[in-house]
Amino acid sequence: MANRSYLYSLSNQPKSYSDRPDTISGLSEWPYNIPFTYRVLMSWNPKLCASLISDGFDDDSPDNKTQLYAISSDFETGFTRLKKFIEVLRVIGKEIDGLQESTLNETLEFLEEHKDSYLLLETIELNCMDESEEAALRDYVEGEISACREAGAAIDALPEDPEVAADIVINAAKNKSEAAPSAFYGLQFNDKFDDIESEPPLGLYWSDILYYELENKEEFEEAL
Repeated sequence: MANRSYLYSLSNQPKSYSDRPDTISGLSEWPYNIPFTYRVLMSWNPKLCASLISDGFDDDSPDNKTQLYAISSDFETGFTRLKKFIEVLRVIGKEIDGLQESTLNETLEFLEEHKDSYLLLETIELNCMDESEEAALRDYVEGEISACREAGAAIDALPEDPEVAADIVINAAKNKSEAAPSAFYGLQFNDKFDDIESEPPLGLYWSDILYYELENKEEFEEAL
């Protein structure tokens, strides 16, 4: 395993491993963590769905496979929330190498080009670093669903003025308190914003070529 999280756009919300979308595209992958941008994108109505990466474990018996879960959400509202956060990053990132206009514009352009009805967040590799039991793996995914919802609520609570919102985000990232949105806590607003040690990283790397290039419905049925 590569121990990464994987983000895709797709045309359905998979009910099973074989319930393949008509269209699917990779968006991003991240080692050992789930970036904040993933959570913002996944924040509108996230729900459990079937993993499309694996239909159980290799040592499962064919008639008793471990149910593996991913997270599905609606694309459009999550993308709208990310756009709001990007405007805040434009204020924060003016003096930060790698967090400037070109990077932020590329993020929006890439996601616009790869937009679909739904998003799929696969975390099974990360979850399996600690657990292998079905119930525990489901708990991990449900915990991530809560984190996605919290990220969305934190974005919604920000003022529309990016300058004012930027001050709130910077303070919340540094200081954990009941008065500050906890979803921002730990974000790094310096040149380490996407280092592997960041908790969580912002996650401003995008590519449609991922370790797992998931098959769409036509490709999956042709391979049967």
